[in-house]
Amino acid sequence: MKHWAIILAVLLAGCDSRPDVVFVNAAITLPDDPAELPPGPGLQAVVENCTACHSPSTMLQQPQVPRAKWESMVSKMIETYKAPVDEQAIPEIVDYFVAVQAAQVANPGGA
Repeated sequence: MKHWAIILAVLLAGCDSRPDVVFVNAAITLPDDPAELPPGPGLQAVVENCTACHSPSTMLQQPQVPRAKWESMVSKMIETYKAPVDEQAIPEIVDYFVAVQAAQVANPGGA
């Protein structure tokens, strides 16, 4: 144990100067998201409650999941991530994404 104390003391003896650290202000510009959310019932609830954190592209590229999974994902956003989602809007949000995904399945190419 005595040897470790001596080794540590020798190593720390050379560490009397602090490295120079310079912090600078940095700004970044995020690219625009060219995707738009398709129209439909519940769109306004999604815009008001989801777009502060999620881009349209992110929302539209979610895997096909059943209604119960959408409900659990919205609940997770509220409970785990403390998303400020209006609880009255949850059914509209879920209905919107279920309908959008159904339309994507019915018309996969978007044509």
